[in-house]
Amino acid sequence: MSLWLSWIVILMAWGWAIVWSTKTAFAYLAGRAYGRCVVTTVVMLIVWAGVRLTDWNALYVDGVFWLHRDTFAALANAYESGRPMTVPSWMQHLSVNGKVERQGNALYLPVFIDQWRGETGAGIAYLPNGSQMVVETAAGDVGYPVRDLGNGWWWVE
Repeated sequence: MSLWLSWIVILMAWGWAIVWSTKTAFAYLAGRAYGRCVVTTVVMLIVWAGVRLTDWNALYVDGVFWLHRDTFAALANAYESGRPMTVPSWMQHLSVNGKVERQGNALYLPVFIDQWRGETGAGIAYLPNGSQMVVETAAGDVGYPVRDLGNGWWWVE
């Protein structure tokens, strides 16, 4: 249910932005302020292109890793030294199941699992020594390192 609500909120926000931008452009046209109308239209198109062309998934993952780089490093150190891994509360909310999983020589944090069939997934993995290995991202799906986040951490799809 919350997924539908989020889509409705996103749709309403986009509708509001489109309606008010269009009203502004037409108000400038009615007042014969053609220069302002052109500027408004160009700004609308630039903002639309920026929102449309941004890779929001990569931006989110890179931002989370950048903000919590020290926590990820502490988790990797605990994993390598064999100590119990204490997952902070914010990371429990980032993970689908609230846990960090050991998979062979890898440490895996599942961020996304397909809700419909559960056969596809993606997440953040710690792959020591830069090893390019396969990680089980969901039941029936394996993922490969796609993007290096730094310090042995990878985005896996």
